[in-house]
Amino acid sequence: MKGRRHTFWYWLVPGMHIKRYLLLCAAATVLLVLAIFGLFQAPGPSWLQSAFTFIRQSLGRFLPPGAVTIVSAILCIVLLVISLLLLVLGLVLLARSVLTATTGGLRVEEIGRIIYRYRKADSLPRIVVVGGGTGIKPVIESLRTENVKLTTIVTMADSGGSTGRLRDAMGILPPGDFRNALIATAGDSTRKARLLGYRFPDEIEGLGGHNMGNLMIAALTDIKGNFGDAVGELSELMQLPGRVLPMSLDNISLRAHFTDGSTIDGESQVPLQGKTIDSIEILPPHAKPFVPALQALTEADFIVIGPGSLFTSLLPPLSIEVTADTIARSSATKVLVINAMTEKGETDHYTAQMHLHKIEEVLGGPYIDMVLLSNTPIPSETLARYAAAGVEQVRNDLPRKRHPMVVEADICSTADGFVRHDPTKLRTVLESLLGL
Repeated sequence: MKGRRHTFWYWLVPGMHIKRYLLLCAAATVLLVLAIFGLFQAPGPSWLQSAFTFIRQSLGRFLPPGAVTIVSAILCIVLLVISLLLLVLGLVLLARSVLTATTGGLRVEEIGRIIYRYRKADSLPRIVVVGGGTGIKPVIESLRTENVKLTTIVTMADSGGSTGRLRDAMGILPPGDFRNALIATAGDSTRKARLLGYRFPDEIEGLGGHNMGNLMIAALTDIKGNFGDAVGELSELMQLPGRVLPMSLDNISLRAHFTDGSTIDGESQVPLQGKTIDSIEILPPHAKPFVPALQALTEADFIVIGPGSLFTSLLPPLSIEVTADTIARSSATKVLVINAMTEKGETDHYTAQMHLHKIEEVLGGPYIDMVLLSNTPIPSETLARYAAAGVEQVRNDLPRKRHPMVVEADICSTADGFVRHDPTKLRTVLESLLGL
């Protein structure tokens, strides 16, 4: 009880920016009551009746008898409007003062989005994006709105760069693809994204080349004891407008099988072999899916796969048997976003039909409902530069039929001589296709 009394006195300390707004609300409420009493001439305390009588007598000295009642009503209406405005102002300033102190200075519109998403979470369309690397980043950014409940399921087989070093040194699951998805969910221009994406200069011994986001995930994994709890903690700390989940908590690696019968282990090694890939295998072969990821797929209204590296980003999460079965059985609309360009060492000379065939081969049947391809015009000089690097535009050779529905749209940007999926264009197309 003593502690509660001490807590109460905090509200009375000068400079809290609370009392002034409470007094404003109180004064506005008093004026509102007076205006209502005067407008409807309701019975009230004798002092109040005397005050209104005095006002009407004063007006009667300057106005004809018939005008006193009209002018009194007008004054009461004006007082009513002013008191309502003052009451609203006081409540807004009070709410802003409290929220600024308790939310770390979030802007009012950000607070509104948080409340909107919290209250509307159960009624928003549930979209799950499946993939990895930087390929799915534009899709995540295009769906990062308050009008959807977004979940991203990422590949957990990355083995290069900072991710590979942390994986070898600490034995943790690879955080790289997870970090990229977090950055896309946060939005590139935000402070959260800049922090997660910061890379220490190479010349710094020990830390050189590491991403801050990777280190944060590694630290939380050590604190929480497992990667699953770590990713949940980080998402909560970042207060992102969407969830990012790993496809599995098992220590997964990739094995590529080439058409010449050879194999290679390691995600980063696959595109370096210069051979045609026949299939991809995850190790261990009976890896268990992350249960929250399965639940998200089960409850999804829409499942978006891609774009991204076909064999090292898109197929691995689908190669977990239970995950593939869950997607196949799901009633969600399944959308495949195909790459605009082939990828050297992975999908050389691949067409749209070949991309779709590999996805449906892993899913176990024709479960894709919609295929989205780019028809953005690409300058000839850009195509020539890509061709010199052994990369070409993915040709649309899909037959026109009802299932899957094939959609060609302007969804890419060719700025600076690169062909990339454009989040703004994707948002317009996806909102139309998915009825968002």
